[in-house]
Amino acid sequence: MLKYVYRQYFPMVRYFIIRNQGSEEDAQDIFQEAVVAVYERVRKKTLALDCAFKTYFYSVVRHMWLQYLERNKIHYEFSDMDEFLMLEDQEIYDDFQVKKAIFQRRFLDLTELCRKILLMVVEGTSYEEIALTLGYKGRQYAIKRKYECMKSLINRVINDPDYKRLSQ
Repeated sequence: MLKYVYRQYFPMVRYFIIRNQGSEEDAQDIFQEAVVAVYERVRKKTLALDCAFKTYFYSVVRHMWLQYLERNKIHYEFSDMDEFLMLEDQEIYDDFQVKKAIFQRRFLDLTELCRKILLMVVEGTSYEEIALTLGYKGRQYAIKRKYECMKSLINRVINDPDYKRLSQ
């Protein structure tokens, strides 16, 4: 079983890690950590899939790599997975494209202020700078506003009829 998982998913992990400032060794480490994390969720019966396993595994890897980069204070900008997913699995690629379009559409439905806050966060602007730029009292209020905007975006996405259809 482990050989199958390795053959099926390691190329995707290696591609992602190397394209995003990592090495072959980093890819091997992250892959192993992701396998252990997924195994633990299966063992504890807390794994609930609402997407293809490959999509889920990719999200675990991406999250772990992001944490690694942040822990090591490495500046990052993820390259798009579009190309790899398109070559690897048309069904996952199509699903990814539809969800991406829903997200973009719902992002544009947010208020201009929410869009600005979220874009500043994605660009790596500090909360202090966001507060200063937007005239907020301080860092904590900027964090609160980002949380509220993210919550609004997530609610818009999960309540989107197209998204609900995909999640069935």
